[in-house]
Amino acid sequence: MNRRFLLLCFFTISEASLQCFNVIPSNAISNSDPIAELFHVTAGECLNYCIQQSAQKGDGCVSVVFHRNFNTCQLYGHDGTLDDAQLVYLEEHELYIRSSWEGPCQDKEVPKRGYQQQPARYVAPSQQRITVSPHDYVPPNNNNQNTNNNFFVVPKSQPLSNVDLPKIDVNSIREGVRKSPQNFESAIIKEMDELESEDYFVQTTTAKTLRKPNSMTTFKNPTRGYKCPNKQDVLSYFIVYGARMFTKSVPQRLNGVDQSSCAMYCSQNINAIGNNIPCYSFNYEGANEICEMYNKQDELHWSWASLAIDQDYVFADKFCINTKKDCPAETNYPVHLYRQINRNIIRKIAGLNSKVACLAECIDNEDCKAVTYKSALCVLHNSSPSDDPRILSEGTEKTMVIENGCYVQLKTDEDLTTKVKEQSSDSWQEWSLCQFGVKGRKMRVRTRECDECEDNLQMEEC
Repeated sequence: MNRRFLLLCFFTISEASLQCFNVIPSNAISNSDPIAELFHVTAGECLNYCIQQSAQKGDGCVSVVFHRNFNTCQLYGHDGTLDDAQLVYLEEHELYIRSSWEGPCQDKEVPKRGYQQQPARYVAPSQQRITVSPHDYVPPNNNNQNTNNNFFVVPKSQPLSNVDLPKIDVNSIREGVRKSPQNFESAIIKEMDELESEDYFVQTTTAKTLRKPNSMTTFKNPTRGYKCPNKQDVLSYFIVYGARMFTKSVPQRLNGVDQSSCAMYCSQNINAIGNNIPCYSFNYEGANEICEMYNKQDELHWSWASLAIDQDYVFADKFCINTKKDCPAETNYPVHLYRQINRNIIRKIAGLNSKVACLAECIDNEDCKAVTYKSALCVLHNSSPSDDPRILSEGTEKTMVIENGCYVQLKTDEDLTTKVKEQSSDSWQEWSLCQFGVKGRKMRVRTRECDECEDNLQMEEC
């Protein structure tokens, strides 16, 4: 029974990790300090943190060691072969080594402190090539060298497999593994029992009873799919505020996550425990931080979604778009149903039978901030409801306004940059959650950007 459970855990999690990670069961990294340690988490949360947040905290994440019994994980900036680090056999552990830095596997930003071990497959955010020191990488022939001597085209390497790793004598490792003190194990087991009833980011939780909606609507997405079929297509989301998917189907449910993390799970098509699922759309309830992911069986006639008007929710529908302008993946495009804009018109385009095609015209127009779409007529505007909500007016059941998410994101980034500049150079950011660990103790951290200060990082025990 125990062996069957371990095999089941290995296959379900490894299938979900094929996109961004290779998994090595019963292995861990020894003789090396982690860049971060997380407590009371699932394997999916650890992998999410490695891609989504580690680079934003300043360190590039290459591998993750997850302890199944204690629901903890350690993140490393290398694959276990750096300096004195060693790969060791350790039961109830799983080693995830990152295998991709592209698409949904790409860092959200370049880590300030870089990677302890530069990955061969690394692709910097919004870049197709990276600076590599000649000491780190030597092209096999002159054809691989770029005309700019500071850059090399990094070749695609073969997928990581166990044969590339150091050979491990399992029996000798087992004999040399030191058991933790009995009182420590008892304390951990007691804490696990207390947490068992607290619903920490699990899949099979009972959803709250939803009230019967007073009004319903539908939303059509002509390019709905859980993956983009073409490389030039960019995965994005239509966002309908104040609405939720209305269906009798049971969604894949995540608790205690923010909206961006919910979108990332949907983009990677994995659920809370790391299983592969096709995610086409999701509901998000911000007050209780609940994410509900749906597959195609929950759509009406494939391209129609039945929505209930509910101000507590946000509905996100995945779609693919191809534009000349480079717009980041997972960009949100807010939708205002039954609304229209009657002024600030740049251009009118007739005969576009898709709201996605209309939106693409707007993205590629430098002055376009929003579109009004109605019955194959696409109207481009140089104003956005995000700037001035008063420009929205009542429409019909066939009209909607879609904001240019690229413009909204650019404006948000500019506002954030301005805000940071206005702040004092030595001001501290808010304390993080108690998710980090130093020598087994829970810690929280905060940072600041100050070139003249001696200390830009503070830590304290929770």
